[in-house]
Amino acid sequence: MGLPRIARQTVTLVEPVMVVERDELVPDWSEPVRIEVSGCSVQPGNGGADYEHADGLTADYTVYMPPGTALPDRFRVELPAAAGQFVLQGEPQPWLVGMRLDHIRIRLERRDG
Repeated sequence: MGLPRIARQTVTLVEPVMVVERDELVPDWSEPVRIEVSGCSVQPGNGGADYEHADGLTADYTVYMPPGTALPDRFRVELPAAAGQFVLQGEPQPWLVGMRLDHIRIRLERRDG
């Protein structure tokens, strides 16, 4: 069934094309494949100063996606209200209990600076 009506945002999954370099498959981000996923809920996290890397800043979000969303092996995410691309923190977490609230949760982060 999926998330309730509050999940009205669309996010874009950005997947690299795999190319051969020096006899190895490597991701090429120059012309990635973009896949829009609607019916998502995007929630901001804490963000703030990145003391580990001296003068940087971090931004983080949690995205709740419809169940059954196909997530590529390597991907970045573009959010509707945030500039730039975010990377996945950890693994996607499917919450499938056979009810209306089934979803996949992903945690995202971006470091600037």
